[in-house]
Amino acid sequence: MDLKVIIDDEIYTLNVPDEIIRGAEDFFARMDRDMDQGWQMSRDWVPNPDRVQRIQIVGDRLLTALENENHDLGRMMAAYILSRAPDIETLDLDTEGEIQNTEVNFRGQGESALSFASAHDTRPSMPNPELRAEAENQVSTVFKMGRQYSFSVMNQETGNWETVTVSGDQAEAERVRTEALKQRYDALAARH
Repeated sequence: MDLKVIIDDEIYTLNVPDEIIRGAEDFFARMDRDMDQGWQMSRDWVPNPDRVQRIQIVGDRLLTALENENHDLGRMMAAYILSRAPDIETLDLDTEGEIQNTEVNFRGQGESALSFASAHDTRPSMPNPELRAEAENQVSTVFKMGRQYSFSVMNQETGNWETVTVSGDQAEAERVRTEALKQRYDALAARH
């Protein structure tokens, strides 16, 4: 089978023999079990990646293998993608380190699949969509660091990201993050 991969507007066709796709199922199942435990996708911790997110994660590993000219690993990552998404048309790999920005296009779909951010929208109600988007760009989603949950907030004065660590579970971290997002929105609204 062939996997069409787009890297910096260049299209590459990776040919993966059917025997590899069928014969490596145990290896692919181990990869799935690893991802079942959750995965760090750039700044976002995803507790249970869905099919598209798993393709994005493995696509990132594929990109690394191609950059390092590790053809065996690259072939295995392409085989995983084809085994889990035989209906994939193209995989447009993000080269800027934002795994969730990798676009997964399926045959007959016409558009890329939902991104992680839109599929997991937990934004509080904020009436101005432009200010809401600006606030969302300044407060990251919750991610797991070791055994603790955190999120990052852009410091308005320095322009640097600062990590906020929350003791407790993920739900508490989400609650604190939502408060921070609303505070940032209110601050932006007060300036306009």
